[in-house]
Amino acid sequence: MRYAFFPGCMMPVKYPGHESATRIIAEMLGIELVDMPFSCCSAPTLLRLVHYESWLALAARNLALAEQEGLNILTVCNGCANTLKEAALVLRNDPALKKKVNEVLKPWGKEFTGEIEVKHLLDVLRDDVGVEAIRSKTEKTFSFRIGIHYGCHLFRPPRIMYPDRLSPSKHFLPTQMDEILDATGMNPVQYNRRLLCCGSGLGTKVDLDAANQITREKLSHMADKDVQAICVGCPSCFEQFDRGQVILNRKENCDYKMPVFYITQLLGLAFGVPEEKLGFDQHRTKVTALLDGGGR
Repeated sequence: MRYAFFPGCMMPVKYPGHESATRIIAEMLGIELVDMPFSCCSAPTLLRLVHYESWLALAARNLALAEQEGLNILTVCNGCANTLKEAALVLRNDPALKKKVNEVLKPWGKEFTGEIEVKHLLDVLRDDVGVEAIRSKTEKTFSFRIGIHYGCHLFRPPRIMYPDRLSPSKHFLPTQMDEILDATGMNPVQYNRRLLCCGSGLGTKVDLDAANQITREKLSHMADKDVQAICVGCPSCFEQFDRGQVILNRKENCDYKMPVFYITQLLGLAFGVPEEKLGFDQHRTKVTALLDGGGR
C-alpha cells in the first residue's frame, strides 16, 4: 500500500510526536508513506469563506501533485480530508470551474484531473489494512475506558465525505475508531453527545470562551461514564481537548485529567512501541498517571 502522505500544517509543527507515531505504525502495518511537496490544504474555514475559488485552487494543486505520481492521498487531519475531498468532488462535477482552476495552475505545470482518491488515516486502517491485521500486531492489552471523538470535519457533510456510504436517511455514522480500538482490546465507551463538536473551530476564529464551554460539555459527558482517556484522529481536536482541560482547570476550578491520544499513539502502545517514541512529552494533560496505573 502506497499513499501520498499529507501531514497537513498543524501536526508537523505542533505535534511531531503524532507524526512520528503515525510513521512507525504505518511501517509496521505495511503502509508506505510517500512524502511530497504539499502546501496547506487549505483549511475548510477562513479562506473558503472569503474567496472560494482561491481555496479550490490551493486544494487542487495538492491533488494535482498526487495525481502526477499516481498516488491516492492519506491525510491525518479531519480538516485536510474535508477540504481535499470537497475540492475533488466539486471540480469533478463542475467542468467550467475545473477549467478555471486549471488555468490558475497551468503556469506551475499542474493540472487537476480528478483521478485519485483522498482517504483519512482511519479509513486506511480500517478498510485497507483491516482490523484483523491490527489485531495480529497487538502485543499488549490495555483495558482503558476510551472516549472516542471523531470530530466534525471527518464526516460532515456526509454527502461530501462519505457519499457512497449514506444511510437511507442520507446520514453517515462513523465507527472506524471503535472497530480499530476494539481490535486492540481497548474499551471504547458510549457517552452522551458523542458526535458533538470539540469546539476548536469556534475557539480559533470567533469566541475562545464559548469554545471551551463546548469542550467542557463533552468532557462532562465523558466523566459521567468514567472515561479514562480520549482518542482523536485530528490534531485540532487533540489540541482542543488537551489544552482545553488545562484552561478549564485553571479558569473554572475543574479537575479534568483525561489524557488525550492521537489514534496512532494508542496503536503504538498496543503494538509494543517504546513510549518515548510516541510523543507523550508534547501533551499538556499528562499521560504518566494513566500508563503507570496500568489499565492493562
